Amino acid sequence: FITIYFPGMQRAPEDPYHIQASACCKHFVANELESWNGSTRHDFNAVVSPQDLQDSYLPPFQDCVEKGDVSGIMCSYNEVNGIPSCANDWLLQTVLRTDWQFDGYVTSDCDADADVYNSHHYTATPEEAVRDVLRAGTDVDCTHFVPQYAQSALNKNLINEGDIDTVLKRLFKVRVRLGHFDKTPLDTIGPEAICNAYALDLGRDGVRQGTVLLKNDNSALPLNLAGIKSAAVIGPNANLSKSIALYYGGTPWLVGWLV
Repeated sequence: FITIYFPGMQRAPEDPYHIQASACCKHFVANELESWNGSTRHDFNAVVSPQDLQDSYLPPFQDCVEKGDVSGIMCSYNEVNGIPSCANDWLLQTVLRTDWQFDGYVTSDCDADADVYNSHHYTATPEEAVRDVLRAGTDVDCTHFVPQYAQSALNKNLINEGDIDTVLKRLFKVRVRLGHFDKTPLDTIGPEAICNAYALDLGRDGVRQGTVLLKNDNSALPLNLAGIKSAAVIGPNANLSKSIALYYGGTPWLVGWLV
């Protein structure tokens, strides 16, 4: 899956030298709790043994980097063994960039940088939190915490211009890979390619190939489309497309297009 999905998202045969989009693997790492017993994902400390990390939690992300050549990683809200993920230099530098040779950008989950100070109380001041997330290897702050306190952290000598330059170099390197400063073959793909007949047929074919049943009772699959005039989707996942979208974009306009 990883060796197909991420290269398929990032690469296009029209342009072997640039990526057409930047894929991001999340949430790095051990991010499995929404809320429980007074804790939420914003302040939870995931206590994970080294063996569990190596056997269970890290391998999917390692595959994202080494097999999928992903260009983005999102650090998670939670702590891992007492250190917030977005301020964890062992995770973001030693494991991700040194051991796995990741060559992309790290973005925080939205407000995860702020959580380092506000929810985890990992640092005494917001400026120290800015220092820790930047030097740990978080390049993008989703929302406003780092921009709000970076100048103050700089004035207090908690960070320096070199810390900012390191982040900018990583981010502009990805922008160069995206072709933001060049004319690329991908520029010839116009708006008419969006949801055209080819794209819709390709989407339908992907759904057909990915459709499975736990039990294929009475040889229900493959469907004989020639004999089907209409179909009903029932059950708790009947409107899953809307559930998945939520605040990431509302109800897709193509709900029901497969039928």
